[in-house]
Amino acid sequence: MSKKEIVERYGMLVTGLFFMALGIAFCIRADLGITPISCPPYVLSLGLSPTVGQFTIAMHVVFVLLQVLILRKDFQKLQYMQVGIGVIFGFFVDFAVWLTGWMVPGIYLMKLLLVVAGSVLVAVGIVFQVSANVMFCAGEGLMLTLAKIWKQPFGRVKIGFDCTLIIISIIFSFILFGEIRGVREGTILSAFLVGFFVGKIQPRAGFLLRWLERHREAADDKTNYTVVTIAREYGSGGHEIGEGLARRLGWKFYDRQLINLTVEQGGLSTKYVESHDQRMTASRTLWKYISMDNLMPVDENLSPDDRLFVAQSKLVRDAVKEGPCVIVGRCADAILQEYPGCLRVFIYADRTFARERIARDLHLSMEEAGREIERINTLRANHYRYYTGKKWGDPANYDLSLKSSSLGIEGTVEAILSALAEGNVKNHQE
Repeated sequence: MSKKEIVERYGMLVTGLFFMALGIAFCIRADLGITPISCPPYVLSLGLSPTVGQFTIAMHVVFVLLQVLILRKDFQKLQYMQVGIGVIFGFFVDFAVWLTGWMVPGIYLMKLLLVVAGSVLVAVGIVFQVSANVMFCAGEGLMLTLAKIWKQPFGRVKIGFDCTLIIISIIFSFILFGEIRGVREGTILSAFLVGFFVGKIQPRAGFLLRWLERHREAADDKTNYTVVTIAREYGSGGHEIGEGLARRLGWKFYDRQLINLTVEQGGLSTKYVESHDQRMTASRTLWKYISMDNLMPVDENLSPDDRLFVAQSKLVRDAVKEGPCVIVGRCADAILQEYPGCLRVFIYADRTFARERIARDLHLSMEEAGREIERINTLRANHYRYYTGKKWGDPANYDLSLKSSSLGIEGTVEAILSALAEGNVKNHQE
């Protein structure tokens, strides 16, 4: 990593800290409570003379000392820089509070809007910090330490950590005021909203990484397609189409094989991988927005869901290195979005065609097959949206969208082969 890139990465980190501080100031001006990790310094600042920024610096020092006490000789000296980050962040918080002094929302709706805006700014700051990938804030460092020691997913530790900080803040409040101050509905709302907005912003922030990595020697562009990714509606015949295409091309085919490889290399059970592969319910999505464990780059501290996605993402990239291939599902089109030799295909079908296939294959009634199709498609859409920030099935995300119920299975294979031969296929639909 060149000196210029290091400077740029730390500059991005500092920019992220400012956005986070500005978001906290917005929440303070809303007077509905602020993000859990900032609650203790905020509550203390309400009753004592030091500012919220000064208490924030003190909290960062305490978090670093706790890491040192827990890790002892395993604590890396470089991580003492977390104290410096805390000092910068504390200064930014006080500056942002001064900068927003004119904000005096008079009605409850305006206060709620400030909490939402503050959560957006905090989320932007987190995305900048994660993209910089040079240093954790002390809070994240302590949570990662606890996750490692307790051998628990980062997301679970984060939920417990946030709850502990809220409880500590309430205790401080009762000691100082005899009542609860600084912890309100905005605290709970921001705990969800920050993760929600990070999930929406992060997939669209790839330009930050591309900007940072522009110093590195670019790989030679591939002029020919060597990979086809197939996303598909349930019952559209996507697996059969992918298998037939790979056979015609003489390429490797990955679908079920990725499940087996994930079990072998990812440390997850076959039962878990099969039941959670490309499936995310609304309740699990809500939990993940709050825990935000998908942001942590340390695989052993990820939740099982995110370990599954990370493991399969690595396998998708490794599969491309092994030679020409066809990959079905697994968000491969998004994972390989920067790969120039990839043709991204989406297969869909009318409901009658899909119901007949599922009813025949699973021995269900047409009505039961229809419900199963809706269920699986919803789970796939949730999974795709959470991990890519994009809408599953949107033609803008693919090079080719084909209706298998109109073309037939073999006809769809032929259409993809023609597209590969012609090369010019962007946004073409059948």
